[in-house]
Amino acid sequence: MAVSRRNLLRSAAAVVPALALGSALPGGASAAGGALPEWRVFPFTTSSDWYGFKRLAFAPGGGAMAAGSHYHWDEIVKEEPAAFAFDGTDWKSYEFSKFPKDTRPLTGISVGAADDVWAVGERINRPTMLDEAQILHWDGTAWSDRTGSAGSAIGRPEQIDGTGGALWVVGNAKYPATGAVALRRSGSAWTSVPLPATLGAHSGLLTVRVVAADDVWVGGYTATEARGTRTPLVMHWNGTAWKTLPTPFGSAVGQVSALLVRDGVCWAGGAAGARAAVATWSGGAWSLRSPEGQDASEVTQLAAYGAEVWSVGTRVALQRWTGASWSAAPSPTSAPLTSGALANGPDGSLWLAGSTSAAGGVPAFFAQLPAAA
Repeated sequence: MAVSRRNLLRSAAAVVPALALGSALPGGASAAGGALPEWRVFPFTTSSDWYGFKRLAFAPGGGAMAAGSHYHWDEIVKEEPAAFAFDGTDWKSYEFSKFPKDTRPLTGISVGAADDVWAVGERINRPTMLDEAQILHWDGTAWSDRTGSAGSAIGRPEQIDGTGGALWVVGNAKYPATGAVALRRSGSAWTSVPLPATLGAHSGLLTVRVVAADDVWVGGYTATEARGTRTPLVMHWNGTAWKTLPTPFGSAVGQVSALLVRDGVCWAGGAAGARAAVATWSGGAWSLRSPEGQDASEVTQLAAYGAEVWSVGTRVALQRWTGASWSAAPSPTSAPLTSGALANGPDGSLWLAGSTSAAGGVPAFFAQLPAAA
């Protein structure tokens, strides 16, 4: 039976869990938080290629980049790394051929300026045919490999955050070692930051937020056995030592995959049991703020918008916390998302990088919600 290129690409897209958006609203009035501006949409493809976005980041000066995967047709469906940059007017694609050879799709990105972008992911080691860590830098012209000695410590980088001398990467140890790994940029080299000995041998870090050199938050999970029960984990670095916080979602198993720090409050998003979970920490105890989700759901993105916090994730609708509860947020598209990333612009705007499973193709887009009044 013949299989069309479009169907193959749709099958490839299906490997990323769908992000349910609930009712798609064009903007304007919303149930809990009053009127909102209209979304401004930047469509960038009408082809049947598919893009899956993992991270979206802005520089303090306004430069931005989104990173993830590009599925395309070349006799077979191929998955390549993808990056798009914002020039102040529109989003531009940096072709996957600009990445070093054998680079795999990116998992994290941090933007200091238009010519100072860091990204993490993996590359294929051709002699062994195994994936290994890769840390990349964009200087405005080309990507270069800056993994260096970090490659001996980290096997799978999950996320990168920060700028200048406060740049951090978190992930998992290089096989056959196990356990969580945190790296900090020191001069021109990466330095491993020792983690608490109380973490289980099979723990992992999935997300990092750098507020300042002495104010770093990491999230993930603890586990004592391979493929064993995971306990959600959040830790704070004060520039000298780690503080391990109580588990954010009570006694539930799961993990923390998104962090947001604003006004002295840490927001942790992830999964508790088989459901999406969010909790806040203001220094004394965690307060649950979990949005509505389906089974096997997880919050993977958190972003601030004015006085609100927005979330999206696997089987989690695009939602907004208005101070007392979550409510459905207006969406820039009527089609369900298959991939999406949230971030704040330096002007207070909210950005969404997404792709949809729309009939007739899988178009991708960027959308901006102007700063709240």
